[in-house]
Amino acid sequence: MIWALPFPGRKNMVSFDLNKDFYNLQAIRNTIKAYKKLADFKVRKDKKTIKVIMKNIDKEVENVIEDEFCNYVLAEMKNG
Repeated sequence: MIWALPFPGRKNMVSFDLNKDFYNLQAIRNTIKAYKKLADFKVRKDKKTIKVIMKNIDKEVENVIEDEFCNYVLAEMKNG
């Protein structure tokens, strides 16, 4: 599926899975709150993973947002 681009300079979509045995859902939610101005987020859960879907990503961060998001989640887990 291709997402529409409602804002100029924003990337379509990125999605990735995080292992539920390692990543904390509350830390992911806190990170989404912190990153809410950089992209639109959806979270889907299944038995083993938490899928994070980002769309309408700000062009200035599109090449690093996935890695930085995961780093932020780890920091939230450590500090939470």
